[in-house]
Amino acid sequence: MSFRAATPAPRRRAFRASAATLRFRSSDSLAPLLLAASLTLAPAFGTDAHADTARGKVVPAAAAGLYQCQGPNGGTVFRSTPREGCVTLAAPDPSAPDPQRWLPLMGANGVISYLDQRSVRRQGARIGVVLMRNAPVGGTIHTTSGEPIQSSLRRMVLDCATSMYAVVEQTLFPRRFARGEPLYTIRSPQRATPRPVSSGSLAGEVMARLCR
Repeated sequence: MSFRAATPAPRRRAFRASAATLRFRSSDSLAPLLLAASLTLAPAFGTDAHADTARGKVVPAAAAGLYQCQGPNGGTVFRSTPREGCVTLAAPDPSAPDPQRWLPLMGANGVISYLDQRSVRRQGARIGVVLMRNAPVGGTIHTTSGEPIQSSLRRMVLDCATSMYAVVEQTLFPRRFARGEPLYTIRSPQRATPRPVSSGSLAGEVMARLCR
C-alpha cells in the first residue's frame, strides 16, 4: 500500500504518490512499536526537531569533524572534536550546524549523518530520534518536478529490546544541513517497515549510544 506525501506550510506543493510510491509491508510483531511512534513521536519532536531548520534557524557554530580515537578500554570510539592520537575521518565543515546539538555519526558506508540530541525521546525500550543526512557531493537526486534534494531529516524509532528500527517520517530539503524551505514530508508511522539493526550501520551506531 502506498502512502501520501504531505507538503509542509507555508508553500504547499502538490506531490503525486503515484510518481514516487513507497511501499512498505506491515509487521504484526512490531505493531506496538509503530503504534507508539504514531502516538508519541509527532508531539515529541514534530515542532522541535526540524522547526528550527525549516525556518532557517540552524545557525552554524564551531565546525565539527569526525575523528576515530582509542577508547579507555582499548576499543575504538568516534568523536566530533580532535584529540591527540586520533585519526581524522572527516574534516570539519564550516557550514555544519551546532555540534553541541548535532552529533556527527558515520555508518559502515562512510556517509556522515547527524543525530539531533534534542530529539531523543524514550518510552520504555523504544527510543525516538531525528537524524540529518546530506546528499552525496555532486549527486543528482531530484524530486519528480526536477528540484534538487540536498539533505533530509528522518524520524526513526529504535527498539532496544528487539534490535529493530523503523523510519516513520522523512522531510527533504533543497539545501545541505536541512536548510531552506522543505520540499515535502513523507509520513507513514504505522506502515514503515521495521528492520533489524545490522552491525556497523547508522542505526546500530545510534542504538549503541542510546540503548541502556
